[in-house]
Amino acid sequence: MKRLLSSEVKIGLTVVAALAIFFWGLNYLKGINLFKPTNYYYVNYTQVDGLVKSSPVMLDGYQVGLVRDIQYRYDQPGNILVTLNLNRKLRLPEGSSATIEGALMGNPSVKLKLGPPSSSLLSAGDSLSGLRAPGLLDQLSNGLLADVESLIQRTDSLVAGVETLVNNGSLANSLLAIEHTTSELERLTASLNHTIDKDLPGILTNIDQMTGEFAQLGQHLNALDLQTTLGHVDRTINGLGDLTLRLNSTDNSLGLLLNTPGLYNNLDSTLTSTNKLLLDLREHPKRYVHFSLFGRSNKP
Repeated sequence: MKRLLSSEVKIGLTVVAALAIFFWGLNYLKGINLFKPTNYYYVNYTQVDGLVKSSPVMLDGYQVGLVRDIQYRYDQPGNILVTLNLNRKLRLPEGSSATIEGALMGNPSVKLKLGPPSSSLLSAGDSLSGLRAPGLLDQLSNGLLADVESLIQRTDSLVAGVETLVNNGSLANSLLAIEHTTSELERLTASLNHTIDKDLPGILTNIDQMTGEFAQLGQHLNALDLQTTLGHVDRTINGLGDLTLRLNSTDNSLGLLLNTPGLYNNLDSTLTSTNKLLLDLREHPKRYVHFSLFGRSNKP
């Protein structure tokens, strides 16, 4: 009997130990260390954004606890009570808050923000202020909504502008003017094409003739004895130079006349006297010619 009782006790103790180990292991997998002292704090939220039990509680990027429990308060719709399991060494000043922050991949977490250091400390079991940070989707949605609103406003402005143009009579006049201008351009283009087709062959023929004449002129120029011509020009220039030297010299009559002022003045005076004599002879010929059939007269 003692042996049987001893075996039953052993079996019972083994089962209890197994259950204890299972319970401890299950909580350990959830991040709950039963052998580590913790304090509980409560936070009320209106929305938890997918927060689950065992979600980490972070302070300055370091995990200081986890979410112990999440309960929807059916007696107060819109309120969700979240229990935070924090390290007992962490002391929270009054005014501390717990903000739910979403993650791009994975579950959200709770971020603690401590109150002023000079404030009184909260006791275990007290409540913290619950906040919710805008998630990535919220930011994208807000930005997208702003862009959509701006696009709608621009579209409305564009539609209003188009309606104004359509309802304005000047638009029809402008379109008619553009159509008329296009027709004139087409007519002018056709006329230019006709003129070019008509006159271009003659122009090309004239150009060919001019090219041939220029070629012949070049051949004539090449055939000229330029060396002989330049020799004649050189001799002519030398002759003009000799003539200039002789005119500037007093070794000849013409040079003496050009370079001797006294001789020139005497000659000029002689010519002047001769002109006066001829003029007087023309006016008074009787003074110089005496002719009479009856003899010479003594009258002056």
